[in-house]
Amino acid sequence: MQYYISPPPINPLSRLLAGLLAVLALVGAFFFGVFVLIFAIGLGLIGWLVLWLRMWWMRQKLGRGAEPKESGATPGRQSGSGPGDRQGEIIDAEYTVVSKREDS
Repeated sequence: MQYYISPPPINPLSRLLAGLLAVLALVGAFFFGVFVLIFAIGLGLIGWLVLWLRMWWMRQKLGRGAEPKESGATPGRQSGSGPGDRQGEIIDAEYTVVSKREDS
């Protein structure tokens, strides 16, 4: 024997109204979820745009995309001592091994 907390209505009009309210609740929940998803995607896109602009700004500030400042300077060899000025140069160095890790 089935036991209901609140039994379904006997009146057919009440059943129809209860069914319509249930469908409206499901449709409302679906559209609420869609709006929450759109909001989350929008926040993600705004965050990505902020990070992209920040990286672009830092690259410009470090001189990686800067135009030559002197009229006679070439893009690869600018005068100055900024971090972006040594692009394409080879650095020769010597080193000494201080300690060696032995595999056992």
